[in-house]
Amino acid sequence: MIKKINHIAVIVDDIEKALVPYQKGLGLTPSNIEYVESYHVKVAFMPIGDTQIELVQPLGDEGELVEFLRATGGGLHHIAMEVDDINEAIHRAVSSGILLKDMTPRQGAHNSTVAFAERESFNGVVIELVQPAK
Repeated sequence: MIKKINHIAVIVDDIEKALVPYQKGLGLTPSNIEYVESYHVKVAFMPIGDTQIELVQPLGDEGELVEFLRATGGGLHHIAMEVDDINEAIHRAVSSGILLKDMTPRQGAHNSTVAFAERESFNGVVIELVQPAK
């Protein structure tokens, strides 16, 4: 079911500022900054081998990611697991007793399809299931 870790997401308050140490200190090259309407965020991805670091800047004054940023000041938010079939992955997760935030997949960055699990199902870690665009 799981093919690989697609990306590891970090919540930031200013994406342009947050990119600097990744670019200058680590030599990573980010993608263009993309607006993901379904989650009301700006994102940038930086490839590292076969996976990526995703910087996520919540937009607006409310929502779960804004609350996360206020409570923590930002930082590691979730691990995204790549799947071939998002609907099958959702069905398997629910059948196994995993609590999902998204019972119906939503559009993610790069036209992918995603669904998030509740952190309680994975000992405090948010897991995202992601099916890349074909």
